[in-house]
Amino acid sequence: MAGVGQVGAAIAVLMKTRNARLKKVIKGALPVGLLGIGEPLIFGVTLPLGKPFIGACLGGAVGGALISYWKVATVITFGISGLPLALTIVAGKVMFYLLGYLVAVIAGFLFTWLLGFNDPEE
Repeated sequence: MAGVGQVGAAIAVLMKTRNARLKKVIKGALPVGLLGIGEPLIFGVTLPLGKPFIGACLGGAVGGALISYWKVATVITFGISGLPLALTIVAGKVMFYLLGYLVAVIAGFLFTWLLGFNDPEE
């Protein structure tokens, strides 16, 4: 869920920033972020800005806590993350995983929006 929080945080940064280069980086990194590869968002967007990284971590924690509470289990314990992980979820728990995924994105967005960040100049 940590990478999913990055997606929410990046969307918040995308909506708030006026920096064209940063918007371009986010738009390029979001599709792979949705698929579970969070490094472009981490190292290209949230970590350099500071507060969005914290917002993303908090968002991922909220989503992770929910799927843990719902006892969502996977058939494969490592390797896949993001939306493709839904293909490995134990039967009957896929909707719980997808709901936790959505909550992590929304929470990452909200935490980042509330924490704010210093918008880098062009």
